[in-house]
Amino acid sequence: MTATYDQPKVWYSPEDLEKEQLDSFFSPGKAKPSADCEETKTPSFSNAGQKSVYHKAMITSLHKELLKIRKYISIDFAFFLTDEAARIIDLQLSSPAIQEEFDRAGLRVGMSLAKQNLGMNAVSLAAELNSIAVVKGKEHSSPLFFDWNCVCSPLYSDGVIQGYVDISFYNGQQIELAIPLMRQIAENVGGKWMRSHPELQLLQLENHFEKYSLTGRERDVAQMWLAEKSALYISNELGISEGTVRNVVKSMYNKMKVTDRWQFIKKLTPDPANK
Repeated sequence: MTATYDQPKVWYSPEDLEKEQLDSFFSPGKAKPSADCEETKTPSFSNAGQKSVYHKAMITSLHKELLKIRKYISIDFAFFLTDEAARIIDLQLSSPAIQEEFDRAGLRVGMSLAKQNLGMNAVSLAAELNSIAVVKGKEHSSPLFFDWNCVCSPLYSDGVIQGYVDISFYNGQQIELAIPLMRQIAENVGGKWMRSHPELQLLQLENHFEKYSLTGRERDVAQMWLAEKSALYISNELGISEGTVRNVVKSMYNKMKVTDRWQFIKKLTPDPANK
């Protein structure tokens, strides 16, 4: 006898929702006021400076990914990139005609696609389910999207949803073919490209330093120790004795509960799987 196992769905559409959950997208009275979309279901950074770094890294990373794949998309498209609150932070459009259409519709950077503001759309559904979402034509709440079929994926970095990336095509296109594409784009943007973004790397390192309560001197040593510099090299760079460097390293190890440089580096280096 062959055993069978239930596999989790890779993507969802409005028809997968229970009636009450679906109604909440189309009945404003059932949705909470947005308060400019500050309240979200996913973890977010309270510090505006940190959010700004993550947003910049997402935008830069999406642009890098699109440079690789744009030539393989032979039909008109629109890419939305939003923050964790479903507010648009970047738009990438395939033609001037689509740009004019978006301008007329008022679709622009800063616009909220959250459920409480624009009802059912691929971004709001992806935010609701924390999964890839597909919304077609008049499944949307807003007539702004009636001519579009859309696929959206959460964008993870550091194991947290930092935003959402959406690709939209005109009605009539086989949107299901875009699902694996969108999944790969989200993995590349949130993984490979964002992990290599220098400002984000520095921010993540500073967050680790804060987590382990490293002093200013310990942070100076830690950056060079992480780069596998010798105690002698660090002593010359910082103008302190080699013995002092080794004492600082010992103090860092104690705070971080590690015993060697390999463990030290591992604790301060993002997980390659980005989970």
